[in-house]
Amino acid sequence: MEEQQEKKKRGAVKTVLSKGAFVVSCIVVAVLLLVGAVLVTLRLRRGCKPVQTAAEATPTPEPTPLPDRLYPAEKKPAAAPLPEQLPDYSEDWVEAYGEELTDLEYWIDLTPENAKGFTVIRNWRVGCSYLAENGVYYKLGEGTDGKGAVDVIVTDFDDNGEPELLYTYNFGANEDIQSKVGWFDLSTHESLLSDFSQRNGFLSLTEEDGICVLYRAARNADLDTGTFGLILTERLGEINVSGGRIQLFFDQPADAISPEY
Repeated sequence: MEEQQEKKKRGAVKTVLSKGAFVVSCIVVAVLLLVGAVLVTLRLRRGCKPVQTAAEATPTPEPTPLPDRLYPAEKKPAAAPLPEQLPDYSEDWVEAYGEELTDLEYWIDLTPENAKGFTVIRNWRVGCSYLAENGVYYKLGEGTDGKGAVDVIVTDFDDNGEPELLYTYNFGANEDIQSKVGWFDLSTHESLLSDFSQRNGFLSLTEEDGICVLYRAARNADLDTGTFGLILTERLGEINVSGGRIQLFFDQPADAISPEY
């Protein structure tokens, strides 16, 4: 009998403790809900806005227009080059394109504003480009197709205290169209072309705090009229000249760069 009574007492105690724990839990939940309701009310009264996620707070950047990279067809060189003055092309090629080479209508002046003593010209019909200095024409880029030089800047690219010409150009035809970077030493007339290239697109140059930066670009003009403009679409990295080569230092790992490069 005593054992049974003892069991009943223990059972009663457990029941009381269980009910007490349940009541305490209910009180805690009620307090938390009340606090939450008060905070929400205060936020609404103060006009607070919901916290934005990173995606909402940082919109995807749009392509950046490059207004100073517009080369209008109306800007003509002082005089059209004569076919016999143009180097690096065969006589047959010069004869075949003689009309385009001698007609001023097909030439555009790409000379940067800070250039001194030379001009840069592009023929938008046959895709050849030259730097003209003291009556001598130096070929820029390679190939006989494509658009030729499309972006030009003058800068002290190799940090030797003398300005150089840095440019991007487009060449090739059909499924093999490429864009590269070229460098021309205005003192020695030495020329370098990049090993890397952009396929099926264009490249553009900017100078940011004394550093040359290369961008992937898309055209923003009607090429049929000769006018050429660029819109930046993706920053690729910094470039420099070292050891007789044009080097590109990607901003991010190469496998993170979008295709066609």
